[in-house]
Amino acid sequence: MYHILIVEDEPRIATFMRKGLNQAGYRADVVSDGPTALVEANADDYQLILLDLGLPGLDGQEVLQTLRSQGNTCPVLIITARLPATLEAANLKQLANGWLQKPFRMKELLSRIQPLLPVQ
Repeated sequence: MYHILIVEDEPRIATFMRKGLNQAGYRADVVSDGPTALVEANADDYQLILLDLGLPGLDGQEVLQTLRSQGNTCPVLIITARLPATLEAANLKQLANGWLQKPFRMKELLSRIQPLLPVQ
């Protein structure tokens, strides 16, 4: 079973994502801030991280840059309502494995994560 880390500070969205992923056969954990995301991402064996950009503590961009600088190669799908500046978007897209704009449907999320997961 794939293990996915959801990093989302909006409880309603986090619950929607976790429920949908669980129903699709994935195991999902949720954290709601940047510092906890860094600890959790390095403490457990996740196959995918779903990362919001607007987080308390450290924003998603800082989380992603820190994970990559630490050598963490876990695939990351950015999920955000932000419309980042061109330079920021280019930088994030180099570090991340994909991008999904909020709002989204669960079917769309599932179709985006499937190609990012390793073959088991």
